[in-house]
Amino acid sequence: MNNLRFKSSTASYLTAILLTGATFAAACNSAAPPRAIEDSANSTSAQRLQKSIPPRDQQAIESASNVQVTKLDGGMFKLSDFRGKVVVVDFWATYCEPCKRLVPKLAALDKKYRDRGLEVVGLTSDDKADQEKVLEFLKHAGADYTVGYENKWLASAFLKGTEDESGESPIPQLFVLSREGRLVEHMIGENPQRVKDLEQVVSQQLASR
Repeated sequence: MNNLRFKSSTASYLTAILLTGATFAAACNSAAPPRAIEDSANSTSAQRLQKSIPPRDQQAIESASNVQVTKLDGGMFKLSDFRGKVVVVDFWATYCEPCKRLVPKLAALDKKYRDRGLEVVGLTSDDKADQEKVLEFLKHAGADYTVGYENKWLASAFLKGTEDESGESPIPQLFVLSREGRLVEHMIGENPQRVKDLEQVVSQQLASR
């Protein structure tokens, strides 16, 4: 009788463990995508995050700049391909409303300074299955600059240390690389002043030789 009770108790215990594990796995599989973050006069979350992140690892960024990135059309490129130009790297996604508001402004910036040596690069965290939606949005936004899919090497080099309470790095995040590939600016979030600040940095970098 005691053996039967022991076996029954053990079976119940194992069942509970399995159910707990299944619940945990389901939660992990349904984890939310990177959270959109806004930086406005009424929200200081982006400013707090900006102040709390550690300095970017320049060596890691230089190494990641040599990693192949898949373009939306299936082609490949590397950030190092644009060495000699000032590069603005935008981590974004179509499910991120602040990101979507920023893209047309980046497109205008690209058109204004492209002939002077600016290269805007968008790195989307959209799933490849949503390629048509991404392409349609870019067309509507007038963005004809280089856009590729974010990968783990680039995310680790650029975004590591910016994770929020969800464990994900919020977007949009903007990075400006000098003509030599050195990181000179990092911005988190989107606000009306953001592109003005970005344009000032870009203009300064383009003027320096």
